[in-house]
Amino acid sequence: MRKIDAHLHMNFKNLSPSSVIKYLDKNNIEKCWLLTWEENNPALPSLYRNLPPSDVFELYHRFPERIVPFYAPDPSSEDIPGTFTSYIKKGLKGCGELKVTMNWDDDTITAYLNQLSNFRLPLLFHMEAPKTYYIPHRKHYADRAFALLMNGAFNGVTGYYIRKLALKNSLLERFIKRKSVWFPGYLSDFALLEKRLGEYPSVNFIAHGPHFWNSISADASGKYFYRKGGYEHFGIADHLLERYANFFCDISGRGAYIALKRDKKQTKIFLGKHAGKILFGTDNFNQRRIEELILSSGLTSAMQEKIFHGNAENILSPIGASAAFDSK
Repeated sequence: MRKIDAHLHMNFKNLSPSSVIKYLDKNNIEKCWLLTWEENNPALPSLYRNLPPSDVFELYHRFPERIVPFYAPDPSSEDIPGTFTSYIKKGLKGCGELKVTMNWDDDTITAYLNQLSNFRLPLLFHMEAPKTYYIPHRKHYADRAFALLMNGAFNGVTGYYIRKLALKNSLLERFIKRKSVWFPGYLSDFALLEKRLGEYPSVNFIAHGPHFWNSISADASGKYFYRKGGYEHFGIADHLLERYANFFCDISGRGAYIALKRDKKQTKIFLGKHAGKILFGTDNFNQRRIEELILSSGLTSAMQEKIFHGNAENILSPIGASAAFDSK
């Protein structure tokens, strides 16, 4: 079956420019959307990894049949219209990955979406919830190890219990607060996102990231970074996919994989219901796990084809008519 990886980065997780085509060939992937990451003033510099467009377009010009170039300039940059115009002339096909600590109602995001609407570019964006991060001393091994426990090790469980313990130990609480900073999240407000979906029907929004995939269910948890266990009711992710013709998601990354492994019955329903809205991708995560998950979910071959390549092709079609594409 034909496959398009709709979420891939190079110079990230050991995927160098020289190995991208080898990666595609090895995994029988026809082509990939190659994405950037640009953030001018990251809230936590230690979390940021600059992935510039220059590398993407250099590889695209060498392999135009295998590489689909995306670029998401930071919305706060100067002359966004000129930037998009320049890169469209170079072959730009979409905007992504937009991963910035902004809110959907920021004026800069408004101006950004206006340009995406004008140029008819799809937007692939990352959603991550706000949280407190513990910042270690760079030269202290023990402190760095403690930071791992605080910031997400064991799916966030250790940090959850350490903070609960700190509520009973004032010395520990003061120590943690002194070295902690607030991370505002990446484009995390679903209510504001929904407002934008209605305001910009000509822009195809493609959601990605742990906050989006945690919201596959209606339950909430402050204990886990990636929510766990079975669930009875779908969450806001299902609502947005069902209601808005211009809203899509990609199935890439650890967050998507874990969310879709939580409940086999619900996953079959979710994938079948939204087969015309979900894009296969990896985000440099284990490609075979994601592929096997789709193939083992009891979908028809027509549904699988939409997820593996049809939806990605439709979004980038000249007419951009996502609303006309059968979501089933």
